[in-house]
Amino acid sequence: MFNFCNEKKGQSKKLKVERMKKTGEETRTTLKDMEIIQRNDFQNFTLDSVLLADFVKINRKTKKILDIGTGCGIISLLLAKKSQAKIVGIEIQEIMSEIAKKNINNNGVKNQVEILSNDIKNFKKLFKRDEFDAIVTNPPYFEFTGDLNQINDLDQLSRARHNIDLTLENIIEATSYLLKNMGSFSLVFRSDRLVEVILLLKKYNLEPKRMKNCYTKYGNDAKICLLEAVKDAKKGFKIEEAIYTYDENNEKTDYVKSLYGQ
Repeated sequence: MFNFCNEKKGQSKKLKVERMKKTGEETRTTLKDMEIIQRNDFQNFTLDSVLLADFVKINRKTKKILDIGTGCGIISLLLAKKSQAKIVGIEIQEIMSEIAKKNINNNGVKNQVEILSNDIKNFKKLFKRDEFDAIVTNPPYFEFTGDLNQINDLDQLSRARHNIDLTLENIIEATSYLLKNMGSFSLVFRSDRLVEVILLLKKYNLEPKRMKNCYTKYGNDAKICLLEAVKDAKKGFKIEEAIYTYDENNEKTDYVKSLYGQ
């Protein structure tokens, strides 16, 4: 850890505040044939969401999908491109839900995707029991312990990255209520939470069925996991071929390039 004098700390704090004043601008990112609007002061989508959307299995019985914590709508958009299902994205942060609506409209799927500005903890008021064939989520990755040093100066970034408003158990409990029998639940999470995730899934009658480990590059430990569970399913678990972001030459792998249309 570096030690700075008080003067340098003050200068650093001032620069940080000045940067924060320059927030609120919309940015645009191209993904395959889509243009995605985001904001520079909110959590932007990452490869994790793109990987998750590709991991989700869609079949002819998949008629209705719920995307919990849709953010800018990226997962809902990608799922709309690979299915005919009706998709509902729910987002608690109103600014992000409005951006998601813009993205849905701008990319021509407004008749297929609906964005709700609401809290998934209100799930019993918002939806019917057993309403969805599939549910997907890229939840906050980090457990909030109450230590304020954990969180970001921007409240909205802290809430996107730490389970301040919504715990993993909240999401899994809602999922169990909302999924049809044999419906699928797909999520992405940090690998060090795997045991916790599996125990919670089993607690709510969601049987883990398949998983992919995701590595930054060869020789590294896994950073994240993609996992699918099925409601009230029989036991039987498969670990699928791993995903690598970079190859031995530190170039993006062909698989990752294909996800971005490169």
